[in-house]
Amino acid sequence: MSHYKPYQIILLLIPFVFSFALGLDIYIPIVPQMTQIFETSPAMIQLTLSLFLFVTGAGQLVIGPLSDQFGRKAIFYSASICFMLGSLWCAFSGHIIALILARVLASIGACGMLVTSLALVRDMYSGDQSARMFSFLNGGIGISPTFAPILGGYLAVYVHWKSVFFFLALIGGVSFFITTFFIQETLPKEKRVPVNGDILKRYLSIFSNRQFLIYSLIAGFAESVFFCFFSLSPFIIIDLHGIPTDEFGYYFAVFGSVIGLGGFASGKLIDKIGVHRTLFVGMFLMLVGGISMLIWHHLDVSSLSGFLIPMALACTGAMFLIGGSAALAMEPFGEIAGTAAAAFGAVEFGLSAIVGSLLMLFPTTTPVPYGFFILVLAAMSMSLPYWRESKT
Repeated sequence: MSHYKPYQIILLLIPFVFSFALGLDIYIPIVPQMTQIFETSPAMIQLTLSLFLFVTGAGQLVIGPLSDQFGRKAIFYSASICFMLGSLWCAFSGHIIALILARVLASIGACGMLVTSLALVRDMYSGDQSARMFSFLNGGIGISPTFAPILGGYLAVYVHWKSVFFFLALIGGVSFFITTFFIQETLPKEKRVPVNGDILKRYLSIFSNRQFLIYSLIAGFAESVFFCFFSLSPFIIIDLHGIPTDEFGYYFAVFGSVIGLGGFASGKLIDKIGVHRTLFVGMFLMLVGGISMLIWHHLDVSSLSGFLIPMALACTGAMFLIGGSAALAMEPFGEIAGTAAAAFGAVEFGLSAIVGSLLMLFPTTTPVPYGFFILVLAAMSMSLPYWRESKT
């Protein structure tokens, strides 16, 4: 694929990374309805979100090495089919258990498309150039929240809730089409690494690498800022501030705009000041966002702006962290990029799923816990690079 320009690579890969983003974003507006449709509790419906995220992360530990053995294109094919079939199964599910299982199947597909996209980029680029590509891809993911919740709400209201999952199945079909006609194999057979008993040694070497551990944890803290907003925003925006459900998507679009602009701005900033300084800017913005959320809420409890504006600052900072962290974490593992990408995704999404679940243990009628979580995540992100420098 060397004849493609970088922006063409990004455009080709966006549907693959969109599968993960859309799998969460387009579904959020109908989550309250699903409790009634399936006659179940909110906790059970929440599993369709948290398990989707968890499997997307943990599944990379298996799918990443498989992409190192069988090549990127074969995994793209299989993952596209899983995502498409899982989404169709969701549409035809008649029981909550079936819906949960269908979402797990779809998440396996989303996982495969996401981790293989990262590995493909690592196959083709390195250093600051790979950091820019990762940032731009994450910026592409950020476009999803600007329209997906709005689209999901309208599909559910004016067509049927099942049409949300039919649309996701269409994304899987488009990904299959792109794989067939536009994606070329980027991992030659002579560079492939078989899945065998050495896989544990490979993971041990990756997870024991201090550089990988530090920057994958930083990415996990940044992703946690996003997922906490996913989990909390319906309660704050709809329940606390009385915004109608059919208008929720427009407020959620603010979040998507922040991610999209932050991702592209991060790529440009890396060009100007380098990866490490960009990471510091991101950490500082997260810290300011958390502090301002707490202060604003203390001064004006009824202000929705006091939630959204600090959130925008914190999420912009988090976006600055993810692309650069991905490049730095995977930098030492060019020969096993798929396995490294899998380990990185497992840490990033697994950690954010845990942090998001912890946040939901606190009251959902106030943004104060979210503000404190942002502060803690920013402080931990700032401390990790110093831990690396203090060791030999």
